[in-house]
Amino acid sequence: MIKFFRHIRQSMVNQKKTKKYVLYAIGEIILVVIGILIALQINNWNSNRIENIAEKKALIELRKGIISDAEAMQLSLSEILSQIDKMKHLKRLLKNEDLKYRRSLDTLFGSVYGVQAIRINKAFYEDLKASGLKLIKDDNIRLNIVNLFEDNYVLLDKIFDMELHINDITRPYYLQNFNEIDFLKSATPNDFNEVWSDTYYKNIVHYRIINLESNHVDAYQKTIPKITALAESIKDYLKLSDD
Repeated sequence: MIKFFRHIRQSMVNQKKTKKYVLYAIGEIILVVIGILIALQINNWNSNRIENIAEKKALIELRKGIISDAEAMQLSLSEILSQIDKMKHLKRLLKNEDLKYRRSLDTLFGSVYGVQAIRINKAFYEDLKASGLKLIKDDNIRLNIVNLFEDNYVLLDKIFDMELHINDITRPYYLQNFNEIDFLKSATPNDFNEVWSDTYYKNIVHYRIINLESNHVDAYQKTIPKITALAESIKDYLKLSDD
């Protein structure tokens, strides 16, 4: 094809058809430019297609992850609220210094000792950051993703770290003063009267209630709705069918 056009140009030059040659040259340049523009358009279309596929895959995986986290948080929240109810019941009973030991109290003692933590999944977000958050074209979705992981998830990590420090306080006391310990379920006092009258233990119970209410409960109740809203936004954005 190139040889064909070159032959036409050479023929015009030989025949001294300058005007036609100039027009032909202009036309050839226009064809070349159009060809380049078409090639660029095809390349851009292909790049956008690849980016759209990558964006959809990343959002689908992230959505699955946060929905799984929300389900785990909801389950943990229900368990924590149940534990708090038991501890508040124990706190009220501790005011009665003359109360006699009964086996049913062991479930109340057990509710105080144990670590309340779940494993949250940040791998998808870390992968997304590594590949570039600009992959997410919707500004609101991208902002909500960043806020969820950089604010709520970071706070949850700090709360779970705090759980380990609290456990460092409750564990020595329980190991010294209780037996038949089943974390968050049951614990039998070695000397009921000693534990029952111990101000330090009453403070442990009170502190445990305050900590769970102000940290875990508050964090879960703020995070779960944000996850639900983000998951719904991603679903609408990708036009996904109902789960």
